[in-house]
Amino acid sequence: MNKILQPSETSVRQLAYWLVAGNIVMAAILMAATWSALDSSARAHADRARQATENLTDSLSAEIGAELKQIDNALATVALQAQRASSNAAERRTTIERGIADQLALIPQVDTMRATDAEGNVVYGIVAGAAPVNVADRDYFKAAVRGASGLIVSEPLQGRIIRTWGIILARRLQDADGHFAGVVYTNLSTAHFMQEFKRFSLGSTGAISLRSKEMRLVARYSAKEPESTKGLGEVLVSSELQRLIAVQPKHGWYRAKTALDGVERITAYRQLNGGSMTVLAGLATEDFLADWRQELAQQVVLVSAIIVAMGGFSVVIFLQHRREHAARSELARLAAEQHVMLDNELIGMAKIKDRKIVWKNRAMERLFGYEGSELSGASARQLLEDEAAYLEQGKLAAASMREGGAYRAQVRMRHKSGRSIWIDLAGAKLSQEDSLWMLADITALKASEEKAQHLALHDPLTGLANRLLFRERLDYILTDTKRSGETAAVCYLDLDGFKQVNDGLGHDAGDVVLREVAARILACVRANDVVARLGGDEFALVLTHLGEAGEVDVVLHRLVDSVGQPIALPEGSSVRVGASIGVAMTPNHGNDSATLMKLADTAMYRSKKSGKGQISVHA
Repeated sequence: MNKILQPSETSVRQLAYWLVAGNIVMAAILMAATWSALDSSARAHADRARQATENLTDSLSAEIGAELKQIDNALATVALQAQRASSNAAERRTTIERGIADQLALIPQVDTMRATDAEGNVVYGIVAGAAPVNVADRDYFKAAVRGASGLIVSEPLQGRIIRTWGIILARRLQDADGHFAGVVYTNLSTAHFMQEFKRFSLGSTGAISLRSKEMRLVARYSAKEPESTKGLGEVLVSSELQRLIAVQPKHGWYRAKTALDGVERITAYRQLNGGSMTVLAGLATEDFLADWRQELAQQVVLVSAIIVAMGGFSVVIFLQHRREHAARSELARLAAEQHVMLDNELIGMAKIKDRKIVWKNRAMERLFGYEGSELSGASARQLLEDEAAYLEQGKLAAASMREGGAYRAQVRMRHKSGRSIWIDLAGAKLSQEDSLWMLADITALKASEEKAQHLALHDPLTGLANRLLFRERLDYILTDTKRSGETAAVCYLDLDGFKQVNDGLGHDAGDVVLREVAARILACVRANDVVARLGGDEFALVLTHLGEAGEVDVVLHRLVDSVGQPIALPEGSSVRVGASIGVAMTPNHGNDSATLMKLADTAMYRSKKSGKGQISVHA
């Protein structure tokens, strides 16, 4: 009797175990599928929030752009009247004052309009007897002095006559002979922008902000803090925005915590007025995921009910089906799954005994280019690049698995053809003599990583180091010079006449010039010197291991002569550009990269002002 019942009791226990396991797997699959659906739903909600913020930034940029255009037209009208005005001082004043009054009436969104003389003194549009005000130190006035045409938009600032935050919109004034005669300007206050932003529905914690070209805060309205003026004039933005705007300056979106208040939002941004300002609009994650969280709660209840129902149904199956048949079917299914797993086409698997391959799957043969039984009984040594690599990996694996642990590493191995391949290698000890190994080909991934690292540190046009790599190498060189007592020179080079080539002949010609200049600079320096392109037509050099002071002068004069030679263009013509260079030396001018780069930059601008094609060493 016991002999007859014993097998049946064993079968019952086995079937019960497999039913439990099946329920666990199905529950896991159900939860995974539910989570996948919820994840898709969350992404859909996020996409709708992103689209809403992008629509909002499009609307705002259009409105602000139209407003700036209206103001620019008013300023341009006054500037034209000023240029045509009589040279008689009284008549000129009457013309300009009347023009300011007429245009001011057309733009009610601004408080006032004023104009300066060529020295920056505010002389038009002010109350008689008012205290004198000079704006010659303001960025917008300096831009006009440098010859800026069109609308000039300042960084956010506090007014000197009306002590409120805002931006200045200005245009250059010229006399009848075309000489600089000052600026005509007006302002748009921060309060004006905030009032405009309040019109939009932003949920409980949404926010709209306007930032300048240098990403300084001009105005910000937050539904959470509607009257806050925190951060005005400051550059306080998230690292995600800084990273994204460096590669997509005109428009884009990101999801991150806002640096000013720590609220996570989906934020879209768009540049306007040729990049002079950027408008940003963000909706809080808490708001746009509210419906999704309700959906999550409903799905949790539903999935829980299904799992409970599945458990009950399994009990019914267990009672209705023959015990032996259910057990055999389940075991057959598991055997098939195991076979598929071991004999897959993606992950190579091998059993090693006494450093020889005693079993392997088809993926292992495909991975290394072998066929049939070529690897059966082969030494693991033939899969490694050389004897040293074989011994090193064997030593590391033995140490890791000595206490029953696993070993994993990314290793260069050898294909049957002799070429090197990168393998993600993982092994586990089975017994004192046996170990099981899994291998995956990551050659393409490694190549992609190397390419990405190169692109991150080099200028794509010229192949030179970019600003980041230049700064790293400069820091290393300065550390070395401090230790050795040698001299190094940091040089900033700006091309003379490049803008005329680029604007007149097109960007393709400009690219040819930049590549040729880069090649000529490299030809003039030594292998241990550093050459980088900082952007536009600006280059930087570090000359190392300098002996006599005149060595820098010799190298740079040779470089200036080389750059100044004609450059052939593809269509058969040629152009010339020059080079203005500023130099700062270590240790005389400093021992840290920031100081030396700043001094070299300043010296370079001195070269520009003294006639171009010059070399200036920081005094």
